[in-house]
Amino acid sequence: MFRDKAPWWAYVAILLTSIGAVLPLAWLFLLSLDPNQGIASGSGVYSLKNYASVIFQSMMAQYFLNTTIVALFTVLCTLTCATLGAYAASRYRFPGRETIMIGLLLASMTPVIAVLVPLYALAAKLQLLNTYSILVIVFTAWQLPGTLWLLRSFMNSIPPELEEAALVDGCSRAGAFVRIVLPQLVPGLLAAGLIVFVYVWNEFIIAVSLAAKQDMRLVSVGLYFYLSDFGVEWGKIAAGAIVSIIPPAILFLFLQRQLIHGLSAGAVK
Repeated sequence: MFRDKAPWWAYVAILLTSIGAVLPLAWLFLLSLDPNQGIASGSGVYSLKNYASVIFQSMMAQYFLNTTIVALFTVLCTLTCATLGAYAASRYRFPGRETIMIGLLLASMTPVIAVLVPLYALAAKLQLLNTYSILVIVFTAWQLPGTLWLLRSFMNSIPPELEEAALVDGCSRAGAFVRIVLPQLVPGLLAAGLIVFVYVWNEFIIAVSLAAKQDMRLVSVGLYFYLSDFGVEWGKIAAGAIVSIIPPAILFLFLQRQLIHGLSAGAVK
């Protein structure tokens, strides 16, 4: 393991990168405290008026509820399907296994805009527009390939001998999976779940196309409607953006160790 002291330019690079990451957020926070709604007013007068307006005088609370419901169900569906698929792809050998895995990964690289019209037409035909169901289904399908690959890599790092020992002791295959594999898969599940949650929380194109009804909007779509024909309410957009950052940021702070562990699974053998 390397113990050499990092060169001075590495510290400078890290410092500059950190400043570059923090400055936009600092500017956004100051803008959210400006009651004059000017993007560059610099009035020097600060208040929580924009936050009060966003939280108590708009439908942002409903948007947060919608986004939370969709995100949690998407995480649940994605992890359930991906865990079972990753187990099959890791533990069983069958013809075309790698071809199927690569095909799933290639399918996930298709631009959203390329399939948006067919998705909208299908959702309209099934009468699923402006429902939680269509958002959960589409988001799950979009995140499933990447999550499947991540969990498969993590699953490969779990010795199959542990399951074999459980089978010898009388466990069924399902029992060995639940009692042996799942507990060791928790860091990978937390990492994958966090990635899926953040994706749903920030998604805009699919959300605005399939759930444009006012009481069904997600947070990202709700922020967009502060841009109107009468002008742009910069202070409210900034306040809403700051508030919307809080849930993913809190999750990341609590799960950052599991995220790093899960993303690096399989990198070192």
